Amino acid sequence: MDQVKLKEEQLNALTAGVGTTYVQGGIKRTVLQKTQFPQGYTINFNLIEVPAGSSAAPHIHPGLELTYVLDGEFDLVTEGKPDKRFTAGMSYMVEDQDVHFARVLSANPMKLLCVFVNKENEPVAKVVGSPEAR
Repeated sequence: MDQVKLKEEQLNALTAGVGTTYVQGGIKRTVLQKTQFPQGYTINFNLIEVPAGSSAAPHIHPGLELTYVLDGEFDLVTEGKPDKRFTAGMSYMVEDQDVHFARVLSANPMKLLCVFVNKENEPVAKVVGSPEAR
């Protein structure tokens, strides 16, 4: 991924307001709610979508990701940990700075509701690699 596109994606992740939809690392993110709380942190509530048969780019979050799976079947690939399979109705948490991505296995797009608790003035996510060739 070229550096200009990467910087644009990180700026979008930092400045996106409620109702904004943007694509970052193959992930379509729609900001549903956003607030600064507690002091020094921002909470972002997002709808996340990744197309069927694709993979998101490896990325990190400067804080926690708490997720509920709405649709799709995928493997959550986290560096240094075994892959985990998720389907609708399941939930998971990704820890601060864990390099991870989703590999969508189903014919349906992956749809998630995610709460991100990030350090203030940091983007929701930082892309740290390219998506898998699928």
